[in-house]
Amino acid sequence: MTNGRFEVGLVSADRRLVDFYAQVFEREELPAFEAATGTVHRLQFPGAVLKVMVPGVAPAPASAAEPFFAMTGLRYLTLGTYDLDGVIARATGTGGSVAHGPMELADGVRLVVLVDPDGNTIEVVEESDSQPASSSS
Repeated sequence: MTNGRFEVGLVSADRRLVDFYAQVFEREELPAFEAATGTVHRLQFPGAVLKVMVPGVAPAPASAAEPFFAMTGLRYLTLGTYDLDGVIARATGTGGSVAHGPMELADGVRLVVLVDPDGNTIEVVEESDSQPASSSS
């Protein structure tokens, strides 16, 4: 193995995205740290860390004139869930929106494409056969 972790970074004008991702995906925030250019907030996901950099000087908003699939480059995140309906409800209740779906891709596989409050695209996939086993009492 050549790497020990995987991190994805977003840039936002304020910590609104930190709160959005923490609430929608039910993640706890790791300690933030101050960099020379601003504050880096972090959320722990299984096998990855989502970072939100809030610069000391407010960044210009990104233009969202084209759909995410119309340009090359890093255009969307894919996150897995065991509760797609809950993710959709929390996302739309905290400033996000649904761009496509929800839809069934295959037997037991559902997907929705969300847009966060800053206009970033998130593909969320639920696979019913990968849910953790429930314990019986």
